[in-house]
Amino acid sequence: MVYDSDEEQIEALKRWWDENGTLVIAGIVLVLAVLFGSRYWQSSQSSMAEAASDIYTQMTEVVQSNLDLEIDDTELAEALNLHTELKNNFANSVYSRYSALLMARLYVQRNELGEAAAELQWIMDNPGLGFLNSIDDEMALTARSRLARVILAQGNAEAALQLLNEVEPGTFAGTFAEIEGDAYVALGRIQEAIEAYQNALNAGTNTEVVELKLNDIRS
Repeated sequence: MVYDSDEEQIEALKRWWDENGTLVIAGIVLVLAVLFGSRYWQSSQSSMAEAASDIYTQMTEVVQSNLDLEIDDTELAEALNLHTELKNNFANSVYSRYSALLMARLYVQRNELGEAAAELQWIMDNPGLGFLNSIDDEMALTARSRLARVILAQGNAEAALQLLNEVEPGTFAGTFAEIEGDAYVALGRIQEAIEAYQNALNAGTNTEVVELKLNDIRS
């Protein structure tokens, strides 16, 4: 539209502002809210990650000298308290998953297989880490493979096989194959065990141990 004078143009602008000004202001406020809200969220997430990391570090310091030995009740209780804090207060942090893996290892050392299985199952049941994030494939497959070993140690080879067959193993193909071989041996399915162990060898997984297992069932 062409205006005859500056006054008409100003009056038109005023009318437009009267009709649309509220929407414009609301739009500006919304953009600013998103911008500053995003920055606040990022800052908050960073602070929470640092706090979770500190707790996990404390946990590893409690048990680091006994990771290959039997851990005593006091150390286990301290580690469990820190792990519980991570699960309760930092459930969306990857460190709660790391601590679950560590607790599972400690429980296995103590032959408390039910507790170990529960921690590994928790990781699998809680892959989410908050907004648009999830645990990576490596951690998920690590938890699954370790849970399969625990279930096998509990005497349920069929359940261990089923757990492994539910997903594509990806880079864990060799690890899965070795566990499958162990499960087949437990079930007396020797030919399938041989094939599984051979697959593990072909993947270059734990070759010395797998070769010993192969020789044992072939002899």
